[in-house]
Amino acid sequence: MFMTTYKIQLLAAAMLFLFPLSGKGEDISTVSIEKNGEVIEETALPAPVSPETLIPKKVQKESSLQEENEGIRQALLDYFGDTSYDKSLMSYAAVMEDLNGDGKDEALVLLESPYTDREGKPALLIFTPSDNGWQMTQELTGVSTPLMVFKRDKNDKDTGFRPLYMFSTDETGAVSLLRLTPREDLYPLAVNGEPVELKDKTLKKKKGKAFFCSEDRKKEPVRWFTLGNQEKTD
Repeated sequence: MFMTTYKIQLLAAAMLFLFPLSGKGEDISTVSIEKNGEVIEETALPAPVSPETLIPKKVQKESSLQEENEGIRQALLDYFGDTSYDKSLMSYAAVMEDLNGDGKDEALVLLESPYTDREGKPALLIFTPSDNGWQMTQELTGVSTPLMVFKRDKNDKDTGFRPLYMFSTDETGAVSLLRLTPREDLYPLAVNGEPVELKDKTLKKKKGKAFFCSEDRKKEPVRWFTLGNQEKTD
């Protein structure tokens, strides 16, 4: 009895040493240690890390377009026009970025729907401009946000689409960074992203943009629009 209690006290002390309480008002989770139905020790663990806190300082945080782009909306309706999907259950947010350096912005569209979500994660549709409007070039499912695009380095001789970087959080709350490097302008599946070491010092020097952040520098949130008739509220 004495030995069991002593071991539990040591475990609790070790957890408090490894995960000290923060005085900054963080949201923390509590873990109770019970014996024979009685709580004999209670410890606090740190809150899960938000991926947005891991964005390099030189990367500009962006949310999404604040006004609906009718061309993008029509392109989505055309793309799903032959399906029986209930459009009122399909919501999207969009950003514009020149991914391939040709001087023309591509449209990156984050789509939430019961038809395209994978494991609770939305799909990413990439549209390129054409003489006939927006042309859908690729659909990636199970995408995590924020989504980062870095500027090309001066010595980077690669052409074509730039890699996409996305944060992924597993069931334990651990956050990892994945790189999607395109081949012939096509990105690999999100699940096949190449892991990137978050402690890599070169990341700190990267410049670029992080899209679909909870809010941008103007405190504007991600704005969602439905393919039905009403705007989705946050």
